[in-house]
Amino acid sequence: MLTIEQPTAEAIPMSQSYRFVDPTLLTEAQDLYTLYCQVHPDRSLRRQPIGVVMNRDTRRGKLIFSSYPLLLPEECFVALHDLETDLN
Repeated sequence: MLTIEQPTAEAIPMSQSYRFVDPTLLTEAQDLYTLYCQVHPDRSLRRQPIGVVMNRDTRRGKLIFSSYPLLLPEECFVALHDLETDLN
């Protein structure tokens, strides 16, 4: 049976997750997360995502809730920590 371990914080440095992300994509990822927070205002009921995956070509984003995603070549991951840091 194949088991996949969830990466630890040391495996993927959060501060480097958007180092190569276009600033426009970072802003769009922040907008997506902000919209999610507005639609689900009650923090106790809201699931906490680990970040946002943005497609560089289509500019579409997806909130990620479970584990670090496997990305396609045209996608980039922005960690929640980085989104919240830039929003404050």
